[in-house]
Amino acid sequence: MDNKIKKGLLAFLLIVFLLPFIQYNLPFITSGALKGFNDYAPDIDFSLEKWFNGSYQSAKSKYYNDHIGFRADMVRINNQIRFSLFRKITGKFILGRENCMFVDSYINEYTGADFAGEKAIRERMLKLKVVSDTLLRSGKSLILVYAPNKAYYYPEYIPAMYIHQRKGKTNLQVFKQTGDSLGINQIDFNEWFLTLKNTSKELLFSKSGIHWTSYAAFLAGDSLLRCIENLRNIRMPHPVLNSIIHTTQPRNADVDIGDMQNLVFPATTETFSYPDYTYVAYPTTSKPRIVFIGDSFVFNLMENNILQNTTTGWQFWFYFAYLFNAKNSVYNADNTLKDHCDWKKEISKSDCIVLLYTSINLTHLGDGFIEQAYDYYFPEK
Repeated sequence: MDNKIKKGLLAFLLIVFLLPFIQYNLPFITSGALKGFNDYAPDIDFSLEKWFNGSYQSAKSKYYNDHIGFRADMVRINNQIRFSLFRKITGKFILGRENCMFVDSYINEYTGADFAGEKAIRERMLKLKVVSDTLLRSGKSLILVYAPNKAYYYPEYIPAMYIHQRKGKTNLQVFKQTGDSLGINQIDFNEWFLTLKNTSKELLFSKSGIHWTSYAAFLAGDSLLRCIENLRNIRMPHPVLNSIIHTTQPRNADVDIGDMQNLVFPATTETFSYPDYTYVAYPTTSKPRIVFIGDSFVFNLMENNILQNTTTGWQFWFYFAYLFNAKNSVYNADNTLKDHCDWKKEISKSDCIVLLYTSINLTHLGDGFIEQAYDYYFPEK
């Protein structure tokens, strides 16, 4: 009897060890792909030179490691065990109370750990004010938009060890104060969302997400349109809400941190709100030419078709490095701004420039646009 058990266990183990190789060569189950950023090693062609210098063996080993059968399933099982038993998550993310997930840089800005200093902030904002005034004399408007920071919205979920490290001033606080004192057109969605937190019936930030939810971006986009209308004394198309779809199944990037964890089961279950809307234009409707410069929070506005349906010849300069427009609305590392766009010419044709950044990116606000525009308009300085 003992021998039968041993033989059975041995056979079971052999099957377990062989299954990944069988799946690789003769796939019989379709496994879901891993989410997030996965740089799979490419295959390599054999040659004697590569064999003798060892590069073939190394590259082939990496290839098999990334493509072996059931790899995605094994990664998910491993991550689930780490999460469920040891409360560990992958990447530069922090797991807070009630399984709320944060990016470490968002907490660093909230606590003031990455404060750039008042002098550096004022110097940049002074240049931005000069650029803004110069554009205004040409009939153009410039708006600085502060996208919300999840750490401000959910401080109660941040681990205590980070809250105790909270310092004095933050970049967001000083940027906003300086902008107000200089008279720069500003919209602070971070502060607005805090006022909505206890009254909104819809989810504005998810516990497993980095950015504002699709619904929150819808609200913010509509508010941004109204600000542009007031500045330019025009009437733009607006999204008219037909209904709100409530579901526990997230869409778009509403749980982007959670997706990157590649767990077997979701870390949290929340009710998401997705607006069903129609863009309405009126006889006096105007579609200004707007250039957006900013970080990934702008992508949420693109998902809601705000840029596409309310502006003419819309452009998004992602970190002032990559170009997105009607012809190139999907990320392409080769579609660089410097190679595919004359930014000076586009600014001259635009009606409005929107700088939209969340607080963690304020230390590089504009990503060179402010300084380059300042030097372009005032070369003698």
